[in-house]
Amino acid sequence: MTWFTDSPFERMMREVPKAQPPEPVPQKPAPKGHPCYGCGQYGAICVRPCYRDRAKHTNDKKGE
Repeated sequence: MTWFTDSPFERMMREVPKAQPPEPVPQKPAPKGHPCYGCGQYGAICVRPCYRDRAKHTNDKKGE
């Protein structure tokens, strides 16, 4: 193919655009009373028992 100019932008405009990942949807915070309330991992890959539960238990044992 012949080009009209020597500009690299002309070649870039002929390329097929690459797919962009979708914008992440912001998660709603956990409602009050939920075990994950206030946790930054809520809505992400989170499994129970949570690291916050372990912190509560270790603090309880230290106080005894």
